[in-house]
Amino acid sequence: MMPLQLALSLTLPDEPSLANFVMGRNAEAVAQIHEVARGSFGHTALYLWGESGAGKTHLLQGLSQLPHAMMGLPEPLLEDATAGAVYLIDDVHLLDDAQQMALFHLYNRARANQQKLVLTANVAPSHLPLSFLPDLKTRLAWDLVYQLQLLTDENKAQVLEQQAIERGLSLAPDVVPYMLRHLTRDLSQLHAILQHLDEYSLRTKRALTLPLLKEWLSIQKSIN
Repeated sequence: MMPLQLALSLTLPDEPSLANFVMGRNAEAVAQIHEVARGSFGHTALYLWGESGAGKTHLLQGLSQLPHAMMGLPEPLLEDATAGAVYLIDDVHLLDDAQQMALFHLYNRARANQQKLVLTANVAPSHLPLSFLPDLKTRLAWDLVYQLQLLTDENKAQVLEQQAIERGLSLAPDVVPYMLRHLTRDLSQLHAILQHLDEYSLRTKRALTLPLLKEWLSIQKSIN
């Protein structure tokens, strides 16, 4: 795996948005996210669950760019009464008792006022902790629930190769497989590595090959 020092030295990826979300095996869930963005979502709540790295927070951050979106549980006085309000609640499984009660009331108001909620958690509603507010758990399962699947290595390779094409790069066929096997499977870090490798290739006026990648990695390790 890639040394931590190297990972921390890389530039940050583009700001998360719906446009740069990699769908992978999550076509149905992403289609519903776009329905929310268009204002045509036909339910009160969309509940997304899955492992860390599946893209749950990325999607919420993408939706946060909507005019009437609000990230996190609102203060009662700040609740938006407009029908187009969209509430984005991350990590539902971590809510304490007071926050669960606040979300319960928010859900009921949203249902009455044609507002929307998009929620994320690491488990499905039925697998939330036993201590979780039962009535809220029931409501969270009333609408649409999707498990977000992690991208496969094949998906990630396709994304990286497409990024290379968009940047006008000619990647040797063994570069991306090597990156996935020996560096990291985190897509944002892989994007950043490719960006730095592109810059190094331009500076050295050499083709983007596996020997060039190994040389660049050796330099990074020596300066960290």
